[in-house]
Amino acid sequence: MIGQRIQETLRFWWRNIPALLLVTLPFALASELVQGTLGAALQADEEGIRVNELSALLILLLRPFAEGAIMAQMAAIHMGQTRSLAESLMFSLRAAPVLLVTYLILGIGVYAGLLLFIFPGAWLYARLCQAPYIAVLEQQTPLRALRTSFERTRADQWQILGAVALVFMLVIVLFQISGILFTGLFGDHAMGSVGLAVVTSLISCLLNIIVFRYFCLMTPGGS
Repeated sequence: MIGQRIQETLRFWWRNIPALLLVTLPFALASELVQGTLGAALQADEEGIRVNELSALLILLLRPFAEGAIMAQMAAIHMGQTRSLAESLMFSLRAAPVLLVTYLILGIGVYAGLLLFIFPGAWLYARLCQAPYIAVLEQQTPLRALRTSFERTRADQWQILGAVALVFMLVIVLFQISGILFTGLFGDHAMGSVGLAVVTSLISCLLNIIVFRYFCLMTPGGS
């Protein structure tokens, strides 16, 4: 069953690359603009990894809008159509406040779980990952959406955990391959950094898609 869900995820992603790129491209470019202006959010040197707080904060604040736009496009594709960039952005503007609160609560819980030897955090994410979709697409409050996600995923929690973990590992591998290719082609040139950001933002959609697939399957009357 996990293999089938991953195949469905890859098929959905491959068939809808242009529509997904339409909504990921602006946010990838915006993130690169922020880092080009204020400096990289994360910088590695001899002393370790340093965080550029302002750059990191602005990029973090972009995430609910980016996630909302991707959500809008995936929901439209599931219904047999696609949204324009303007429609997706309008959707994300309306959804951003709810998504910000939902992701904040979800992130705090998962982070606390990760501190407990990683597995509890991964398990908690598998149980709560549908909450943003429930909050926005079913118009529930963030706390109610988190409870609903926990309830719906009870029966298939291990399957979801396995599928999400495998897709996450696939995304990491594709990130690494993309980084090697763009570094080899462009070196430290800004064009390579921008191109890599665009590609990795598109690849990241695989995680959105696997969660959205389970959301559709577990929604009452869904498929």
